[in-house]
Amino acid sequence: MAKILVSGHLGFIGRHLCRRLVDSGYAFEGIDLKDERDIRRLEPKDLKGIDYVIHLAAQAKVQLSIDEPLFTNSHNIMGTLNLLWCAKQAKVKRFIYSSSSSVYGNQKTLPLTEDMKPNPMSPYATQKLVGEYYCKQFSELYKLPTVSLRYFNVYGEDMPTNSQYSACIARFLDAKKNNKPLTIYGGRQTRDFTYVGDIVNAIMSALYSPQVGKGEIINIGGGHSYSINEIAKAISDNFEHLPQKTGEPQHTLASISKAKRLLEWKPETNLLKWLESLNES
Repeated sequence: MAKILVSGHLGFIGRHLCRRLVDSGYAFEGIDLKDERDIRRLEPKDLKGIDYVIHLAAQAKVQLSIDEPLFTNSHNIMGTLNLLWCAKQAKVKRFIYSSSSSVYGNQKTLPLTEDMKPNPMSPYATQKLVGEYYCKQFSELYKLPTVSLRYFNVYGEDMPTNSQYSACIARFLDAKKNNKPLTIYGGRQTRDFTYVGDIVNAIMSALYSPQVGKGEIINIGGGHSYSINEIAKAISDNFEHLPQKTGEPQHTLASISKAKRLLEWKPETNLLKWLESLNES
């Protein structure tokens, strides 16, 4: 059985992924930004015996990247570059990189397709984009098989309230649980939300798909967008509005045709139905 290194295994997506790996009988090794073993300081010998790398670890808060761009750059770019170099030296079979829909920024048309010119609006988005470029270059220059998955607003069970991936849904549910008004920043902006189990399915497909490994960039999204106001109203009728935060795009909607073609993947969970199931439980 293949051995897999998961960076960011203690994070929201990482915990769900590692449970799937265990259930599927895989041996995996985890490393997280909170560990003593810093991905920026790993050496090739640390990846001895590793067949696949799934790179989830990141400093993923947009506002943090705006306030402390040098700090987040160190983790998100230098950490990724070092992990790629170690994987190359250790002859890893495939490197799966977790990117972000934030690299698109504001675009004139929807849905968002992978061939659009990126328009990052925050240091975090820029850092994720650089990671994609490095993955493609490592495939071209060093023959390290890589694939970059662009996640769109991930949500699901056990999502943290401070997560960049699922921030508004998690915050809304937490506010409702504590009988507080939901705080909506803006509200008219729309987002494509993706269930964490669907994200895990995409990662598992990317591990072995014979159609990827040359630095491809693939959207992993729900294929449907909802306004933040719509999500809030599906959770509670007690809410308040504040101005929209800076550094965030107005609209996102993923084209998932490439994921269907190359990974034979499609989302299985609908956000509104998932929220309804929470109300019923």
